[in-house]
Amino acid sequence: MSNFRLSVPDDFVEAIAAAVAAKLDGRMAGAAVSPWLNASGAADYLGCSVSRIRTLTMTGDLPHHRDGGRPLYHRDELDAYVRNGGAKCP
Repeated sequence: MSNFRLSVPDDFVEAIAAAVAAKLDGRMAGAAVSPWLNASGAADYLGCSVSRIRTLTMTGDLPHHRDGGRPLYHRDELDAYVRNGGAKCP
């Protein structure tokens, strides 16, 4: 196997990095992130299983709102839930 070495001027690397950062900033600004999550999104957000989210929802431990029959979870309320110690053990 042969070694391949490429030398690129620093200002060229900086220009590429700036262009990539600008594209990423534009994508982030254009894609507003909703504060509302479904059960799967809440599970991902909290790093637990969907079944745990559903159990905590049924017991009333996890703050949620309803859109018809569908429970929705607000990121701020999930953060507060964790900050306040999460589910209380009996």
